[in-house]
Amino acid sequence: MRFSDKLRRRTCGTGLLLLAVVTVLGSLGWAERERNADEEYAVYSAYLSEGLLNDPHDWSVGGPVQVVVWDTTRAGGNLRFRALYALWMAVRFKNLQTSTRVSYLLGNLFQTRIQPKFVLPSRATVAFTSQSDYFSPDFQKKFPRNLGLISLSGIGFNAHRTQAVFYIDHFCGLCGGGRYVLMEKLDGLWRVRDEHYTWIS
Repeated sequence: MRFSDKLRRRTCGTGLLLLAVVTVLGSLGWAERERNADEEYAVYSAYLSEGLLNDPHDWSVGGPVQVVVWDTTRAGGNLRFRALYALWMAVRFKNLQTSTRVSYLLGNLFQTRIQPKFVLPSRATVAFTSQSDYFSPDFQKKFPRNLGLISLSGIGFNAHRTQAVFYIDHFCGLCGGGRYVLMEKLDGLWRVRDEHYTWIS
């Protein structure tokens, strides 16, 4: 009986400790996303605009297009917990700062809703959808000028918000790719510094 009480107390203590850790990490993740909220969509917009203007293979050319974005953030890869170690093991950007790496990890502990704050070239409009909609036969009818589906992770920033890293998947039928992107802010503008592909088809 005594052993049973001891085990119950230990289990309860472990559960409370885990709850406290999750609460603290959640609070840190939320605070990190709030700290970077203003700059996050500037980074997304700069990257997508560069693709729309200069990458005909992935983003097509001419005419109005719809940039269809998954409506929640999604950390790199198919496994949810990949966010916890992806940048430590899989991505080795030469100039990635530690603060940027930690910010990425904190900002991707939980999924958050993508907001309609993109600023893209005039020929592009942004639409939002869920993953299930992409596999629906009505996807093409709903988004007739789509360039496939884009999913974005949260963005990690350094302390001065001059370096940013995020993950993007681009699904476009039989083609597509997933990659980590490192960007730097130079003269007030975000520019791609490096990319690391995790898959391509």
